[in-house]
Parts: sequence; C-alpha cells; structure tokens
Amino acid sequence: MHRTLAATRASVTAVGLLLAGLALTGCTSASSKPVDDYAGEPKGVDAPASSAGGAAWAVWMKSGDQFAMVLYGSSSCPPKVASVSVTASNQLKATLAPAPGGICTRDYVPHTTIFDTPSGVTTSSDVSITLPDTTLTLPGLRG
Repeated sequence: MHRTLAATRASVTAVGLLLAGLALTGCTSASSKPVDDYAGEPKGVDAPASSAGGAAWAVWMKSGDQFAMVLYGSSSCPPKVASVSVTASNQLKATLAPAPGGICTRDYVPHTTIFDTPSGVTTSSDVSITLPDTTLTLPGLRG
C-alpha cells in the first residue's frame, strides 16, 4: 500500500506541475507573424501627412481585423517587422527582422508589413505599437 500512496502522490504532483505550467503559459502572449509583406504603402490607404519625411506609421485594415505598419528604408534591404506580441489590450510590441547582409541601396522607400489583429486587442481606442526606436499609434476606430 505504501508504494501505491507514493505513486499517487507523484501523479498528483506531476498533474499539479502541468496545470501550473499551463496557467503560466496563459499569462504570456504569443507572437503573431505577418500575413503579408511588400514594398510600398498599404494598398488602398492614403499615407498620413506625418509620413512625408519618411516617418513610420500604422493603420487599421479590414475594419480592424488587420493592421499595417509602414517602415522606411533601403529598397534592397527593407526594414521588416518579424512579429508582434500583445503586452496589454491597447499595447503591442513589434520585433524587427534581422537586417540582411550585403550591400544596400541608398534610397529611402516605404515597406509594409500586415498582421491579423491579435485577439484581446481593442480597436475602439488607440493602440500603441512599440518598436526599437519609435512608437506608432493605431487610432481607435469609431462605431
């Protein structure tokens, strides 16, 4: 009977550790990968006046089901967003893809990366997207 009790305790401990691990996993946010990535500005969207000097910007797409980030840089070595993660219902953190090796042209053009809006992110109020050197704002959608 002693062996059975020890085995039961070990099983209960293992199940408890598994449940604790699953609970902790729920507290961290998974990264979302891009659904599209291309040279130029988002199709069908007018760039804001603030982007005239090559400033990065973001815009909701498909009534908030997606959003696009536009970064400026070399056309042969464009800056690309590799993933985004949710840090709060109105905050995202973007991770840039590593810069490609080699020689890059000295032009300065827009490059768009599109993501599906992660669940748990509000579209009714402003959403901040933190990048390594700037923060972009997706203005809240009305209606």
